[in-house]
Amino acid sequence: MKFITKYALAAALVIPSVFAFGSHKAEAASAVINKDLANGVNVRSEAKLGDNIIGLIDDEDSQYEIKDKKDGWLLIDFEGKDAYVSADLFHLLEETELVSATNFRKEASLDSEIIEVLDKGTAAKALEIADNGFVKVEIDGKVGYVYNNLLKTFREKNEKVKAQKVQEQKAQAKKAQAAKKQAPAKNTNQSYKGSTNWAKEWIAQRESGGSYTAYNPRGGYYGRYQLNPSLVRYGASPAEQEAAADNYVAQRYGSWENAQAFWQRNGWY
Repeated sequence: MKFITKYALAAALVIPSVFAFGSHKAEAASAVINKDLANGVNVRSEAKLGDNIIGLIDDEDSQYEIKDKKDGWLLIDFEGKDAYVSADLFHLLEETELVSATNFRKEASLDSEIIEVLDKGTAAKALEIADNGFVKVEIDGKVGYVYNNLLKTFREKNEKVKAQKVQEQKAQAKKAQAAKKQAPAKNTNQSYKGSTNWAKEWIAQRESGGSYTAYNPRGGYYGRYQLNPSLVRYGASPAEQEAAADNYVAQRYGSWENAQAFWQRNGWY
């Protein structure tokens, strides 16, 4: 009997250190790609950027068990293997709490029936990302929906993303102010009409070293921005490359600053 008691005590001490989200594996948190920040996220064999990509996550309906969190990376179970993804690009479905009183709804809609009014601090388990900004949660054995920004973990994530965008905007404004103080370079090529900013140049230098004639035979990527051959043909002029790059980034990321931030996290854009 003493042996059993000692074993149970040891297990109680060890298990919480292994599973940071609960006392048993079934309660482990999971990750879901945040489509507002990325259409796809590289899965890596190591917690760092580089030539270590082993897969891609682009399905917002798929959840991945989180085994650990460290230095901005998530250790997840990916197709039965340990793998790493950037934590910034995922929603975390885990134990959390309400940051203020809110309506607990039957469906993911403001017009939905209210199950009950929940108090600030109420514990909740995030189950999945729903429509219209809602999150499906379990509270005291009941399943329903609350708005994402009313859950502590989601609000903290939203505020972090907002702060990052503010810093990016400040950096962009600082660069623009510095550029105003410099005399504009004389443009000898009147067909060159692409947008210019620090983020665009940053990407160009890493993709091609800034060369309009760079060519990657492995994927058929050509030019300064190394875009897909369906967007930029081999031998395309600088003006064609600039137009294609601006259009691609505007449609996919909204701005070159957003594209640069994505590239920095994933090693591609």
